[in-house]
Amino acid sequence: MVQGYYYTFMSLVALQSFVELGLYIVILNSASHEWSKLKINEYGSITGDPHALSRLVSLGRFIFKWYSVATIIFLAVAGSGGYWFLAKDVAVDIEWQTPWILHIAFSAVLLWCMPFLSLLEGCNQVAEVAKFRIWQSLASNFCFWIAIVLNANLWAAPILSFVSAIFCLYYLVFRRRVFFKPFLKRPTVGAFNWRSEIFPMQWRLGLMGVVNYFVFSLFTPVMFSYHGSVVAGQMGMSLQLVSAVQSIASVWIMTQTPKFGVLVANRKFAELDTVWGKAALLTNSMMLLGVALFLSGVFAISVINADMANRVLPLSSLALLSVGAIFSNWGHCFALYLRAHKREVLTPVGLLSGMIMGLMIWQLGAKYGELGASASYFFVFSCVSFPLVYRLWRNARRDWH
Repeated sequence: MVQGYYYTFMSLVALQSFVELGLYIVILNSASHEWSKLKINEYGSITGDPHALSRLVSLGRFIFKWYSVATIIFLAVAGSGGYWFLAKDVAVDIEWQTPWILHIAFSAVLLWCMPFLSLLEGCNQVAEVAKFRIWQSLASNFCFWIAIVLNANLWAAPILSFVSAIFCLYYLVFRRRVFFKPFLKRPTVGAFNWRSEIFPMQWRLGLMGVVNYFVFSLFTPVMFSYHGSVVAGQMGMSLQLVSAVQSIASVWIMTQTPKFGVLVANRKFAELDTVWGKAALLTNSMMLLGVALFLSGVFAISVINADMANRVLPLSSLALLSVGAIFSNWGHCFALYLRAHKREVLTPVGLLSGMIMGLMIWQLGAKYGELGASASYFFVFSCVSFPLVYRLWRNARRDWH
């Protein structure tokens, strides 16, 4: 039951997509284009073309303001809305009120930190940011599991977000303060025009972000509402594990993302195809291997300890989620290629997929439980999203180059 509340917490925190509107993707791709004329010196400062630096600073100052406002809205709306939703399930033996308030507050801090990290990644600091994220994840999850062992129940959630937020603030303020020093002053040479350079891509990504909530984060609330906190916990745990497999596999292409933008800016399209192709093939090979190991591990655990296996969905539902994630991973690779051109052409596909996913989860999930929801996930990614994204990628690659 506690597990169900925990993963419902996570789904409610995902409401941040409604306020940040996909801007972090615009940051990464826009910054990578400017970074083609810049670099970091031995002291950690940005050097290079003054015009490119000025445009980078202009971009940074805009997004920092945007996320400050978005954080306040998220804290007020998601905090109160989540409190109302959780209060619908009367479970007198679970103290969720204070843990929820603290968790949403620390999650708001993490949302505020997001543009700083995205800007660093766009400036070809993916490897450095990845190292930080590893240490952040290790520390926060270590504290989280210590809290679980000590029977902290839902208090483990704010402990996780608190440690993550502290690590993030420390990294930005103490480790990367030299990098962000130029952003304290207004740009003097050139500036980003939000209306012409950011908004055309952002509004599409904003719609995609809202749609992605229904694609990825609606499962647990639907299970919670129609089938109770136990099934919601199984669904949440299963989605997190499948997502972890995909995140690990994506490392092989995400580290190359800033390079895609640099190659596009320099119009080296043949090299872009080569670099992207190798990265996409490697990341999807790792995805296949990860899914095979994951499903084999769950099967082995179910044979050894059936009670432990009950923490996740039945193997049939888990297999549907895993295979759907394979198609999702291929779609993600195509999206990275397209967005490196600072264009967003996937909005219609995202809207269509999201609407179908949301309706199927609501109807099939409510009627058939976790099997209906898992089948919805598999169907949308394999039969709707993947074919359409592949066709758009193929046509765009031909027309743009």
